[in-house]
Amino acid sequence: MTEKRTPVQGSIHKRAPQRPATVPTDIYISGKSKSNAIIKRVTRLMLKENHKSVTIHGLGAMVIRATSMALAAQEALENQVVLKPVTETIALTDDIIPDDMDKDLETQKRNSSIIHIKLEAKDGLAELQQRTGKIIHHPSRNRRSRRWL
Repeated sequence: MTEKRTPVQGSIHKRAPQRPATVPTDIYISGKSKSNAIIKRVTRLMLKENHKSVTIHGLGAMVIRATSMALAAQEALENQVVLKPVTETIALTDDIIPDDMDKDLETQKRNSSIIHIKLEAKDGLAELQQRTGKIIHHPSRNRRSRRWL
């Protein structure tokens, strides 16, 4: 049986969750993520850059958005990808900043849901890739190195 947390005397500062090192095929969904941009990125990675799989990650409230974006990407790729979701619960750490400055900082743990949706290419995706044509450079790898003239 789970225990309730005790009331906090002060303010709570939520730490950013730990992420493993990312690869170009990992897409993390946040509250600021634009649905159309994510769908375009998935289609570009799978059609233009010929990646066999892309993984969409969602944490907490973004689990629902991640699933809807994965379904939209599947539809944009003409159902030529298979969705393989994995859910889990992770422990997150929060800092408690006390109102009384004489007290020490404390931490507390809380649980949050997380989802990883792997989009894997079916055999029919190769036909879509041939129709769209391959690009020579990889814009997903050098997004920040653009120079403005």
